[in-house]
Amino acid sequence: MQKSASLMGGSSPEQQRNRIIIGAIIGVAVIAAIAFILISSNRVSLTSSADLSTIPTSRVSDGGFVLGNPNAPVTIVEFADFTCPHCQDYTGTIDRFINEFVATGKAKFEYRMLRSTRNPYGDFAAQIAECSETLKPGSFFIAYKRLFELTSAGLYDNLGPDIAERVDVPYADLLQCTTEATQFVTDSNLGAESGVQGTPAVMVRYGDGPLQWVTLDGVTYNRGGLAFDTIAKVVNQSQ
Repeated sequence: MQKSASLMGGSSPEQQRNRIIIGAIIGVAVIAAIAFILISSNRVSLTSSADLSTIPTSRVSDGGFVLGNPNAPVTIVEFADFTCPHCQDYTGTIDRFINEFVATGKAKFEYRMLRSTRNPYGDFAAQIAECSETLKPGSFFIAYKRLFELTSAGLYDNLGPDIAERVDVPYADLLQCTTEATQFVTDSNLGAESGVQGTPAVMVRYGDGPLQWVTLDGVTYNRGGLAFDTIAKVVNQSQ
């Protein structure tokens, strides 16, 4: 007598097809999850390669924060929001610029904090960065770097305590300082006066000259983040 496939421990063609389909679905899901993790990890790690503590820092007359050789002939100026997803994605380009041109003394980087999202942590993140410098001079760009790592990972609830530990200042003092930290207001006003309509936005200063939009080969770039090759061309032409 012929026994059924189920009694013999085998599988019918339909069961085999179902197993193949389920296996394929699981495989696709696993690959997608791995890709997401790699992309997310890459975005966060991009801001971590430069040792910003070894690069000179300064401030312009209105309080804007600057990283790099004071005698560098050109300054790349970024208006950004720590909570802006596009700004978080753009950290890779800025990090490469810092590594290749700021760390080598060829250019400076000026960071302007401009609120561009409705994220309730936007102002607070900017105030934490400013207060880091207030309480621990020279630490702004250390805080800047860490804040982008935290916000890229969605770790908003731990911004204050993490930065306080990172720059070695009492959290209570950092928190108290934020009640009077208004550099982000100055930066936002500067952005509005300069025609910045969103973040990230990249402008340039030549020497001690005025803030201006980048113009290359007759083209003015007055919106969005610049491609690295465009930034590199600006810096190289200024040398």
